[in-house]
Amino acid sequence: MKKIRRFSKSEKGAVSVLVALTLPVLLGVGALAVDLAYLHVVRNELQNDADAAALAGARKLYTIGASALDWPGAANTASNAIALNSAAGHPLADGQVQTGYWDMTQAATGLQFLPLKPGVNDAPAVQVSLGKSEKENQGPVRTFLASIWGVYAKPVRVTAVAGVSSPGTILPGGLFPFAISKCMYDKFWNASAQPAAPRVDPLTGLVPQFKVGSVYKYANCDSGEWTSLDTKASGANAIEKLIEEGNPISMSVGDDAWIQTGVKTSLFTDVKKCSAAGNKKCEFVVVPILNRMVSGTWATTVGFACLHLLDAVGGNGKYILAKMSNQCPPPLSGGVGPNYGVISPPSLFK
Repeated sequence: MKKIRRFSKSEKGAVSVLVALTLPVLLGVGALAVDLAYLHVVRNELQNDADAAALAGARKLYTIGASALDWPGAANTASNAIALNSAAGHPLADGQVQTGYWDMTQAATGLQFLPLKPGVNDAPAVQVSLGKSEKENQGPVRTFLASIWGVYAKPVRVTAVAGVSSPGTILPGGLFPFAISKCMYDKFWNASAQPAAPRVDPLTGLVPQFKVGSVYKYANCDSGEWTSLDTKASGANAIEKLIEEGNPISMSVGDDAWIQTGVKTSLFTDVKKCSAAGNKKCEFVVVPILNRMVSGTWATTVGFACLHLLDAVGGNGKYILAKMSNQCPPPLSGGVGPNYGVISPPSLFK
């Protein structure tokens, strides 16, 4: 028994030495767990704040029907939004706001600063950078236990980019069952304007009106035709339902659409009733742009355009009187596509 007691006392001494040796390691692991978790919380707070400020600025970039992007308004709105948020228990006072274009394909990485002539894949954007460091927002993030290793604070920095782009997909209910040709888009749409906008007749200063229908052409351009979208349907009833309800399933750039053969006077009567000449229910509509326009065939969707429907005429020489527009309300949409006049709600790019 005496030997056993002596052995136990020795063991107790060994355990005490072991605990003393491992205590700094245990404290270090605890410090790492506690302080890393807190740094992650503060980083998330800053990221949420940057996201919110960038989105607030992006909402000011584009106004329906505006002739120019509101770069100053977007930057001011984002800057003001920063002060409405806080991180690590303190309100934010410092942040960097920049505006420019974001290449949606990321062939050019990062925000492209103004002045810049945008391409078809460049979307106007607002970038917000926030941080906690020696010279901003009450200093770096203070640590709790890492100070035992001489680490008293750590700087944190985040960046958010938000902007407005054109959709690559139109969700159910967003499309009108009439298609125009890519050739018509090229003729009547000014893709190089900022923002992109309908071309203006230099003689009148007005956006040109045009007639769309199977018998109309413009400088060898097939103008437009009824489409049953993703379904090979025939008859006026199918199109009338699409006029009333829109596309039943999502349509995306690259999807095929069926171009109708023959047209019914009743469809043009329906359009007249809901156009600008009628109750204005379908005055501004989103339509697919197709790579070609041949009745009774499938054609590929290359983008989505906004049409201002002014009037419609049935009988002989049936047509819809329309003009290109950038005044369509943002549709329910997703993805990213080329800017043919339809703008998605502001979203985060980064």
